Amino acid sequence: MSRSASSPRRHQGGAALALALVGTAAGSLAAAVPPASAAAPTAIRVGGPSLPADAKVALVGSAADLRGRPFRVLDGAGRVVLRGKLTAAEGKPAPWRRLARADLSRLRRAGSYRVRAAGLTSRPWVVRRDAQRAPIAAILQYFAANADGSEPSPVHGPAHLDDAVVASGPYAGQRFDLTGGWMDAGDMLKFTSTTAYATAALQAAARLDPADAPALLATADVGVRWLLKAHPAPGLFIAQVGDERDHDLGFRDPAGDDGSGKEGIATRFAYPNMGGDLGGAVALALAMAAARAPEAAKPALIGAAREWYAAGVAADGPSPKLPAPAGDFYTGENPSDALASGAAALYRVTGERPYLDDARSRLGVQQLDGRLGWNALAGFGQAELCGVLGAPAPDAEARGGACSGLGLQGGQAVRRSWEIGPFGTPGYLTWGQTGENGGAGAVAALAARAGSLNRGLDGRGTAVNARDWLLGRNPWGASFVAGYGPKSPRHPHHWASERGPGLPRGAVVGGPAPLKDILDQSFGRPRGGPFSTARATYEDRLEDYVTSEPAIDYAAGSILLLAALAAP
Repeated sequence: MSRSASSPRRHQGGAALALALVGTAAGSLAAAVPPASAAAPTAIRVGGPSLPADAKVALVGSAADLRGRPFRVLDGAGRVVLRGKLTAAEGKPAPWRRLARADLSRLRRAGSYRVRAAGLTSRPWVVRRDAQRAPIAAILQYFAANADGSEPSPVHGPAHLDDAVVASGPYAGQRFDLTGGWMDAGDMLKFTSTTAYATAALQAAARLDPADAPALLATADVGVRWLLKAHPAPGLFIAQVGDERDHDLGFRDPAGDDGSGKEGIATRFAYPNMGGDLGGAVALALAMAAARAPEAAKPALIGAAREWYAAGVAADGPSPKLPAPAGDFYTGENPSDALASGAAALYRVTGERPYLDDARSRLGVQQLDGRLGWNALAGFGQAELCGVLGAPAPDAEARGGACSGLGLQGGQAVRRSWEIGPFGTPGYLTWGQTGENGGAGAVAALAARAGSLNRGLDGRGTAVNARDWLLGRNPWGASFVAGYGPKSPRHPHHWASERGPGLPRGAVVGGPAPLKDILDQSFGRPRGGPFSTARATYEDRLEDYVTSEPAIDYAAGSILLLAALAAP
């Protein structure tokens, strides 16, 4: 059996991430990876499936200056369909000494293409009118694999059917039905925070991408069903099911836990908690579900959303850290962001003015960091009130401020992509980079839809770069989605990996991270290869839960990015 089933998955907020960027760039790590100019061979990097109207760019990394050198594009039959000359790519070229750029945007005809330059030929890449559909379908397979309880999964049988006994508080020792939902990452724990974010992101994606809406909503409903269970009694709000004992056992078949006889495994513990971050996030997800539900189902969903929201407001702060053995997993933060978005969604479905007033007030003080994720939810509320989340703005007066805030958020994502360099991921370079990339890319795309970005800021182009980075146009030439795209992960840090390489299909792994974050985990020196640097190291290795562990929030953010680009 392999090593522990998961990392602690501690995620940082925006301010901490900015500090981490500075610290990671320190010269003390420079000797830990090969110098870029000495190690990285010449290579061509192309992106994921492109929509016909998308900006399309190939990047050529080399030790030599390739400016002015010719490039050609060949179609699937080997015919030359485009010629041009390479130009210098702006920004830091690491891991190469120099980086050149081939503009392929004139290619709009659907088909498969290769780029030839500097004596090399790229892998094939495609232009399609439905470019989002195949990667979205692939990533949804991960949600199916991680479905828990009696929710159907292609890789395990019914599991954790005795979830769960309350661990603390007035209901301690009592059992409530908390079966179902999704296992969070490479482990088998369930978290309300990431489940709520994933459920909201999938529903938002369905609004933006009608072609994929049935599959997206069917998946989101797994989260909705579990979130309705997570408030099983008056005053009882569950934040987590399972604890550190899950990690002590290592990788295993989830279906075997119920009969294991092990304390905390056969029947797992549920940990109550509450903060504005939790209450707002669940209110957001459930109110979005109510807005699309049949009339008979609306009252229960709205009622549950109201109760989570009210509890979050009453908590007046972030959810506190849980006691041992719950573990140090997701630390509550940004309660105003979550409550603002929960209020906006409740206003959408109820039309009650106090929710709108609360949303506007809270959005006025939110952190403008260009992020969207389980701990940065303001973008949902801004997009909802701005009218770019697949439905018209619910209030004309509120629209202007919401669109302006969304534009500022999108602008931050665009500027960060400039700072990071030509490969253009808009997320902070940190542990969990694919999640940051998806969320920030989605914010940039939504801000572009709103028309609220400052002049000179290309939100859609930033989102296209984020998609291409995820699916192969990165220094490693690798897709970070298992079973999809070039050099896709073969060794995800996930219990299903014991059943064969590349499992579970559709898993979005964490991706590149600062070398320091990897070294701090003490599981050995990373095998990053010539394309890794101290700032961004990637390896496809089972033991490396920094770069190789998947998670539902990484998957959800990536799907939302793809859907935002597909929006009509």
